[in-house]
Formats: sequence, structure tokens, C-alpha cells
Amino acid sequence: MSWYSLRGVTKSYADATVLRGIDLDIGDELLGIIGYSGVGKTTLLKILAGLDAPTAGTLRYNDMQIMPTNMHLLRKNATMIFQNPLFLRGDVFTNIAYGLRIRKTPEPEIKERVEAILETIRLPRVAYRGTRALSGGEQQRVALGRALVLDPEVLLLDEPTSNLDPGNVSIINDILREESENRVIIIATHDLPQVSHLADRVLFLKDGVISEEGAPEEMEAITRYTENIFPGVSRHVEGVSTIKVGDLELKFTEPVEGRVSIHVSPQDIILSKGWVETSAMNQFRGTIVGAEEKKGVVMISVDVGSVFRAQITRKSFDEMGLSLGKEVNISFKASSVILL
Repeated sequence: MSWYSLRGVTKSYADATVLRGIDLDIGDELLGIIGYSGVGKTTLLKILAGLDAPTAGTLRYNDMQIMPTNMHLLRKNATMIFQNPLFLRGDVFTNIAYGLRIRKTPEPEIKERVEAILETIRLPRVAYRGTRALSGGEQQRVALGRALVLDPEVLLLDEPTSNLDPGNVSIINDILREESENRVIIIATHDLPQVSHLADRVLFLKDGVISEEGAPEEMEAITRYTENIFPGVSRHVEGVSTIKVGDLELKFTEPVEGRVSIHVSPQDIILSKGWVETSAMNQFRGTIVGAEEKKGVVMISVDVGSVFRAQITRKSFDEMGLSLGKEVNISFKASSVILL
């Protein structure tokens, strides 16, 4: 069964076009959506949830064409959880029960359903605890419970495990795996291990279009996108941001402060035997700790304090006389550092 059918879906705002002619069918599956920041992942989720309307193109849900006049029908069946969910004043029970009370569900049924959902999200004893007293991971599980208690046909999640500890990530993944047996689940995330282990199918969004899709194990984008991802703390001074990754300081151009994650494509890293004069603001020396060849391309792992993966041709690998244990330099431009 196809729950969603999108044809030529485009979304434009005053200063930018975020989605460009999306064609997509979604059936009974757990779908992962990956891509860099600003490529349209959250916008696509909001359209699928009935929270925003396409500028152009058609959206059908369960064979019904969705238009601004009937988007409320989609919202009854699709529930979205945002990256930073908001909570009402009060306890966990009040927050999870909110949607049911809006729908005028009888109180005895509300009590039964909330208690069942608390078991589902592995928080059976926090019903009357204030939401502000919960950890970040517990709050995300309450947000998940608040959505699941409505028993939606479709559950959409925007970065559901961002900045959570491994224990809560594992619990949320277990819940999503269980719930995927009962409903369509669509996840937009930077958590590539999550996508690889949970999703039946993955879309890679780039510049507002689906550049690749398929099973996780078949997608080259999964491999490219998982290389060279580093968390750290950014400072922005005189037009250049610096992120501290371990003992390294990486330069990039995005004007951000605080905790961030960044990505450097292996194709953007230049290998050299020694220091070179270059416009690249990032240059480090390290040791080759790994090398893998596939279809004439060699992926080299270089430990410069953190391990970076760089891509070169087999011909370049041989001509440079590279091997495990040799010292090399890596360099890349500040503009090659992508904010996730």
C-alpha cells in the first residue's frame, strides 16, 4: 500500500527554494532521510505531516489529494516530533494526555492509554514527575509517548536522538523498531548508524532534490556521508569559525558558536608528503593507519590526532609510494568543512 504519493513537490520561500520537484512514494516502511543542514529535510517532514503546504506539485495521502483546505485531515493521521519539543507546564501525565483531551477522549480511557504508553517508552514511574525535572533523553521519550498515545498512522521525527546519551539513543531506537510494525515511520537525521540499522529505505537529499535512494546497505551516499564527521565546540571570530576537535582546531566559514558537528568529504582532502603552500586553512601532519581499495579508488585513513579519511586514485597512491605507517600531510579548505 502506498500511503504517500508526491509528484513535482516544490517548496519556495521569499528568498529561497528549499525543495525542487520531489517525486516520492512512501508505503509501509521505516524511511530515513539524510542530508546536510539546510537541504530541506525538515521542510519535507512538515509537508508530509500536513503542517506546511507545497508551493507547487501534488501531495496525496491514502489516495486523497491534500490541499490547504483539507490539510487538517492529514494532521489527524500524521504526527510530527520536532528536534526540540515543547512541553506544557505540569507533569508527564498531563503532557502525554494533552492530545487525547483535545480530542475529548473519556478520562478512564486516557488513564489507560497513558499508562500503556509510559510502559512503551520505558518510563512507567514518572507519570507525576514534572517534565522540567527530566533529562534530555527522558524528555525526548515523553515527546515520543505524546505522539504515540494518539496512535497515528504515520510518525515523523526530526533528529530524534540529536545530542542524547548512548543509553537513551538505544532505548529510542528500540521503541522505533517496535513501533515500525504498527505504523509508517519517517526519520530525518544525522545519526547515520541509526539510519543504517533501522531504516528499510533511505533518501539522500541534496540541494532540495533526492540525489539517491535505496536500501541502506546499497547506498554510496551513506558511506560518503559517514566519513569524517566530528563533534566539537565552535567559536566565530573575524569572519572565520574554529571548531576544536580533540587537540585539533579546524577552520570553517559558517558563523556559529557553541556545540556543533561538522563533515569533511574525503574527496575534498588533499594528501601530500610534506607541508605545502596552499590557500587551504586546514593542514595537519599524521600517520597512515589504514588503506582500502575499491574500483580503482583508495580510501586512506590518516591519524592527525583524529582520524581523517581521504580519497585518492590507485595511480596517485602508487606514485606517492604510500603505505601503512608513513607520515603524510592532509589539507582542506575552510569552505570544505560542512556544518551538519
